[in-house]
Amino acid sequence: MAQSLLTVRKRIQTVQSIKKITKAMKLIASSRYSKLKETYDMNTNYIDSLRDAMKMCLKYVDYEKGKLPTCLIQNPGDKKLYIFVTPTLGLCGAYYYNLEKLAKKTINQEDDCIFIGQRGYKHFKNKVRLAITDYIDLLENLTLENVNSFRHFLDNLYRENSYSAIYIIYTKYINSMSTTATIERLLPLRGVRNLPDSKEPLFEGGSIKVADLIVPHYLDALIYRYLLESEISEQTSRKNSMENATSSADNLIYRLRLDYNKLRQQKITQEITEIVSGSNN
Repeated sequence: MAQSLLTVRKRIQTVQSIKKITKAMKLIASSRYSKLKETYDMNTNYIDSLRDAMKMCLKYVDYEKGKLPTCLIQNPGDKKLYIFVTPTLGLCGAYYYNLEKLAKKTINQEDDCIFIGQRGYKHFKNKVRLAITDYIDLLENLTLENVNSFRHFLDNLYRENSYSAIYIIYTKYINSMSTTATIERLLPLRGVRNLPDSKEPLFEGGSIKVADLIVPHYLDALIYRYLLESEISEQTSRKNSMENATSSADNLIYRLRLDYNKLRQQKITQEITEIVSGSNN
């Protein structure tokens, strides 16, 4: 009986220690989430304005003549390049599992892949033709300057290797309780023809030249947004996972204390019974 009481007491202490860790991790994830969400909201207006300007340029591109801006040129063949954005750390629920599930359905052995984050690289480095790790730690220092460098890197790969398309697999942020693994095509961009009719603006040098000037800035902002969403999704998933773990620890401690009190009461009852029996003798 004494050994049982000691075992339950040690287990309660262990769960309490784990609860302190999960609670601290939840607070850290919440703090990071708040900072990233603020940056994400500020980026929204900027990228929306760039998208509208780019769509206006592409609306007046003469597709019939075959003169296309660089962002719309599609290389021949079916060679594809994927950007796989995954976490480096764990303890964030089903965040990585959902990405891995989508990647297994999408990425083939003959495709090339740029890995951002360690977990995706560890699981998929032998499942692609070429595993590129030049920017594997990009999320650890996510700035517009680093994203701009990454976009130039993509441009060079797109031209030199004649990829038919570049895709990004990342986690789309919906709200603080919901995220979803998503795949988007970065290059070539799709032409836009469904804008409302309006008077054609005056393009200095032509719409193609203006589009070629705007699109790099748009791609920078777009890639930055995708990576921000991945970071926000990771932190909100970790925050929710640690919150659930803390709640589970509370429930477990409650049940263990009930068991401890029952065992203690049984021990007291047994000792009283032995004393009474001894006095009667």
